Amino acid sequence: MKFLIAQWSLRRAAISGGLAVLAIVLAIFASLPLAVSSGVVRDRLERDIGAWAGHAVALGDAPSIDFWPTPTIKLDNVEIRPATFADGDPILRADSIVANFNLFSAVLGAPSFSQFKLIRPTFNVELYPDSTSNWSSSSGELAQGIAAAVAQDLAAQSGSAPPSTATIPESAALGAVTIEDGTVRWIRDPGAQAEKLTAVNGTVAWTAPTAVARADLTAIFRGEQITLSGSTAAPLLLLGQRTAPVEFKISSAPLNLGFAGSASLGAKLFLSGMLDLKSASVRRALEWSGADIKPGEALGALELTAKITAEPTKAKLDDLIVMIDRNRGIGVLDVALREDEPPLVAGTLAFNSLDIASFLQAFTPLPVTGADIASTIDTRFLREIGLDLRLSAQSASLGPVVLSNLAAAARVEQGRANFDVGDATAYGGSVMGRIALSEKGIEGGVKVQLSARQIDFGNLFDAMGLTGPLPRGMGSLDVEVTSPYPTWATALSDLTGKIDLSIGKGVVPGLNVQKFRELAKTERFFDLDQLGTGTGFPFQSARFEATIAAGEADLKTAELLGARQMFSLSGVIPYSRSSLAIAGVLAPKTETETNVAAAAEAPEALRFFVGGSWPRPVISPVTP
Repeated sequence: MKFLIAQWSLRRAAISGGLAVLAIVLAIFASLPLAVSSGVVRDRLERDIGAWAGHAVALGDAPSIDFWPTPTIKLDNVEIRPATFADGDPILRADSIVANFNLFSAVLGAPSFSQFKLIRPTFNVELYPDSTSNWSSSSGELAQGIAAAVAQDLAAQSGSAPPSTATIPESAALGAVTIEDGTVRWIRDPGAQAEKLTAVNGTVAWTAPTAVARADLTAIFRGEQITLSGSTAAPLLLLGQRTAPVEFKISSAPLNLGFAGSASLGAKLFLSGMLDLKSASVRRALEWSGADIKPGEALGALELTAKITAEPTKAKLDDLIVMIDRNRGIGVLDVALREDEPPLVAGTLAFNSLDIASFLQAFTPLPVTGADIASTIDTRFLREIGLDLRLSAQSASLGPVVLSNLAAAARVEQGRANFDVGDATAYGGSVMGRIALSEKGIEGGVKVQLSARQIDFGNLFDAMGLTGPLPRGMGSLDVEVTSPYPTWATALSDLTGKIDLSIGKGVVPGLNVQKFRELAKTERFFDLDQLGTGTGFPFQSARFEATIAAGEADLKTAELLGARQMFSLSGVIPYSRSSLAIAGVLAPKTETETNVAAAAEAPEALRFFVGGSWPRPVISPVTP
């Protein structure tokens, strides 16, 4: 019994002692805040920021300290002034700064800080031609860390030992900073208008000099909400304009951009890595970015992925996969920024299928057509970009016309734009052509040349939806037309030039010669529908030559030569009004083309007039 009583006494004494110790500890913790000097914490924070940045720092004189749930200090009216121009505008101004600090270190008079929050800060950045800025400083722990990291990297590159002085301070890192409703202003040229990022919110975390630095921010740029995220495993090297691994993404409605690789900043800018770019509207993206380039109004979506190697004035895109308005191509592109000339884009693209019209619209504005607006068309794009692209496509389309095995080139240079089809197959034959556009005019503003050989014109007319009494067969076509206006402002009446069509054996469907002669004897007017559904007019050859001007085609030669009879036409086709004014003759072949006996048995010549409109001409026989 005595043993139990003694054991209980010992336990009670231990519990009482433990409670006493706990009470003492709690009393000490409760009294710690009373031992913290807000002035000491404020002065240490001001000194630490200044020592890190290498610039003069001024914090407000009315700090407020909160100990729950984490000890924090808040100061208003934050300013950092540049070391080089102490009387200049602050490089940073914030309404408030909030910093977490260690309570025990604060009691000992040497508070240490871990996390920061900047409330409504404004960062002012001036970028100078020598790759420095108003944020640059020759002193400060950050500058010391950058210099040491650069020295170590140079030594590693040369295979030598780094200098003994190349020691990176542990305090060179930024820490963890939260930005709330911030603004970033930057100026590249003195006197130029500053660019801005507003409504900046997010975090920048760099907890140790050799740790990965990360940024995750949202902001508004030129009225568009954007999201920025990025990281680098060597932030000191990147800030020291040495090559460092970099990843970043920019997301916005006009443009989404991603990069993963290595980069160096400054005058010797260098990028090498994988690039991803997507835009629902390139026109909108260029306008938003402020690029002084006016793209085609109809240009829509663009997607590309490539391995990029870039320097300050040039970039190369290898292993390129590009989607331009549903035209998917692969190849290589080079981009060069030239001093006294517009940027040049050159390279080779291969497509499985290519819509030529939509591709060309990527480089030419497309206002409403018509001569009345031609004088106001903005042709600046001819001076704002240089283009030299070699294109190939297994299949291509130009409106309803389908081509295959296309080899082409697109060039824009010195106020001129050319699109050349060097070779293509179409409807059993081959096609060559050129569209040339000049700001000052090439006998006008645009010139179109087309040469087609061994084309099945029946299939071509079907593809184009052309109906009426058209000659169908294998043949050749040569077209050369010009306009004083650009292609987008050219009406049919603006074209001048010539057309030469030659077809071998073929047929004009619906042209029943026997019924044609019968109706000519009994009717004053008739149309082709009244000819019935006969076999048409088979011909041995067909030839049409016409000159084009003022919206009319003047037929110089128009002949359909059959086995015993021939059609010969002459006159004017006012095609801009789809009307016809043609005189024709249906006659036996001449004696030089058939024997005399056959000529004697052939029907007499029949003269007629073709009027009405296409594709329903009206025939009016001419009384001898």
